[in-house]
Amino acid sequence: MQLTLMLAAAAVHGGVRAQAAPETAVGLAAIDVYLNVSIGGQPSHRIARFEDEHGRLSARGADLRSLGIDTHALGIADDARIPLEEIPGLKYRYDAAAQDVDLDLPDRYRIANRIDARGLNPVAAATADRGLLINYDLYARTDRDNPLAIWSEQRYFDQYGVFSNTGTAYLYRDLRRYVRFDSSWTHSDPATLTATQVGDTISGSLAWSRSIRMGGLQWRRNFSLRPDLVTFPMPDFAGSAVVPSSVDVYINNIRRYSGDVPSGPFVVDNVAGITGFGQANVITRDALGRPVSQSVPIYIDTRLLAQGMSSYSVEAGFLRRAYGWRSFDYKDDPALSGTWQYGVSNALTVEAHGEASVGLYNAGAGMLAKLGMAGVVNASLAGSLGRNSGLQVGLGYQYVDERYSIDIQSLRAISDYADLAANDGIPVSRASDRATLAVPLGGGQTVSLSYIGQRYPGVDAAHIGSVAYTTRLGNRATLSVSAYQDFNDSDSRGAFLSLGITLGETSFNAMAGRQDGGSYTNASAIRSPDYGGGFGWGVQAGTYEAGRYEQGWGRYLGRYGEITLGAQRYDGRTTGELDVNGAFVFMDGAAQASRRIDDGFALVSTGEPGLPILHQNRVIGHTGSNGRLVVPDLNSYQTNTLELDGMDLPPNAQVSAYALDVVPQSRSGVLAEFGITHEAAATVDLVDGNGKPLPVGARVVHRESGSEGVVGYGSQTFVRNLGKRNHLDVQGPDLACTARFDFQAPADGSLPRLGPVACVEARP
Repeated sequence: MQLTLMLAAAAVHGGVRAQAAPETAVGLAAIDVYLNVSIGGQPSHRIARFEDEHGRLSARGADLRSLGIDTHALGIADDARIPLEEIPGLKYRYDAAAQDVDLDLPDRYRIANRIDARGLNPVAAATADRGLLINYDLYARTDRDNPLAIWSEQRYFDQYGVFSNTGTAYLYRDLRRYVRFDSSWTHSDPATLTATQVGDTISGSLAWSRSIRMGGLQWRRNFSLRPDLVTFPMPDFAGSAVVPSSVDVYINNIRRYSGDVPSGPFVVDNVAGITGFGQANVITRDALGRPVSQSVPIYIDTRLLAQGMSSYSVEAGFLRRAYGWRSFDYKDDPALSGTWQYGVSNALTVEAHGEASVGLYNAGAGMLAKLGMAGVVNASLAGSLGRNSGLQVGLGYQYVDERYSIDIQSLRAISDYADLAANDGIPVSRASDRATLAVPLGGGQTVSLSYIGQRYPGVDAAHIGSVAYTTRLGNRATLSVSAYQDFNDSDSRGAFLSLGITLGETSFNAMAGRQDGGSYTNASAIRSPDYGGGFGWGVQAGTYEAGRYEQGWGRYLGRYGEITLGAQRYDGRTTGELDVNGAFVFMDGAAQASRRIDDGFALVSTGEPGLPILHQNRVIGHTGSNGRLVVPDLNSYQTNTLELDGMDLPPNAQVSAYALDVVPQSRSGVLAEFGITHEAAATVDLVDGNGKPLPVGARVVHRESGSEGVVGYGSQTFVRNLGKRNHLDVQGPDLACTARFDFQAPADGSLPRLGPVACVEARP
């Protein structure tokens, strides 16, 4: 007999009686049942455990949660058992004979299906093999002093971190010296998104504070260790589907996501698209297939931090002085610096910054607050004590949408406000103002107005206003008109007209204008080398108030670096110049030349010369005579796919994989081995002692390697792992024989055909 129940749950005042329901509360007559579960009439494709007491069902909290029921919102513990009729709003239909149960409850008590609109694949842990690289950039010019400068970086890397030293050697006629720039060791931890740096570093800063160069220790948050991480607040688009449906998300009438959702509530996360104000439309379909649209206004500002997210940087050491001129000039007094940001909510980010050294203490706080859909306001207040006491006040506002964007920022220093940079001789701006208004006019046209005001101690204040108009002329040309005026100096003004045209890989630019009473013109044509390698060139000519100039250059980009040869003529004096840059990599027991390497890279090893290697579906180069190639410009902490084009491999080549995914650590290298081996194999024609073919299907065993095969049509068999001396044992119906033959692999890597080889019957 089939038993079907429809029970309506009764609301229980004060919440569900879940915490106090012991196992024995259901009664001794209860039995465990495992039921196919549907929700809202739609199959969930899940089987869950319930307890049946005379047709009334109960379940544990953990089992309900596995079905997508929000037990946290209902106040049900995982180990508690609760009768279904005591869950507010829940209705269920139980078919004992069919072992089915259908649950129906409000969306607010269901766990929403979360969908990541980016659909990113998981990234493997980043790795780094041990190695050393030397970047270099050599610049020489034919001048009276015959200047020659060589910038270089020496970088050691392994799984524990990166040590780097940079500097320039100046080899002039009267000046021969080396200037060190930065030396540091950096360890990054993707698990905690932090980086520790020992040596020369640049302190963290905020929009209202300044960075300083220091030698010492830095500990900072490093979001670049997770390139997939979205640090700013992104809107969630929530909805509910009556039946399994498709969902489309449009932002400003452009579809940004399309996918499928099961029945029930859903949330679409991380829909990329705009910065500023926009209108989002979420479209699903009802039970009859009709579109259902929900419109949601959104405002996105990348300066904010998502709720609960923090960023920080802490430094301790000694201020660097005369950077770029002296190698080891640090102040004697120790200094501290710290910067912190925290997302209190998706609409409020708070900030703090502090600095301290002998005779100076500086601290401040700020915030960025989203005003609903009306933009973001920012404010800051900082103060200094010690030799220099004063305040700095900052206030700003920004709003961006399709119709216009506005950005207003102002900083004021009061009294004798100072920071560590000012202590080192770089004065604090006493007043800094910026205001920008940009208005798109449609058809690729934009008008912008801006004002910049700066006032430094002992220097005349500058108050400059400018206006610019830009328009597209078809798909290949852009025209710009701009003008500026310094309101403190009536003679300081300028106006410019520029035209840019792109034809294929070549760009043409022309400019004419007047500035401070003088006329200026410039025209250029530039073609950059293809990324895969090749030649480029450029020519430029122009006039200025004191004369004219012309210059031209040719450039070649290859697998081993880049070389530029040029000449220029200024006011009748001609000079030539040469620039050569690249890198040397010492890794896996070998040295390899390469282009300059700024971030991650891979050393490809194939063992075969002349093979094309592809990165991002482009040929990046061919392996050298040692079968190796350095692939620069990889994205650290991201999956980079390297591919081998095996069309030129000999027939006997075996490749373990034609594509490799590598994930290098920052500024480090990884070894990518394609594992090419050469197989000693051949097709052997077998005959019996009378020269007749052997029967098809007879079993063949290569005695030396144990590999097996069969006799095919034409009495042929393909044999792998051949040696110099070989024996094939053949067995079949009324057949047992052995074939003996010698083998030498062809020099061209082909798979030869041998025989006929006689298979002599085995003697008893």
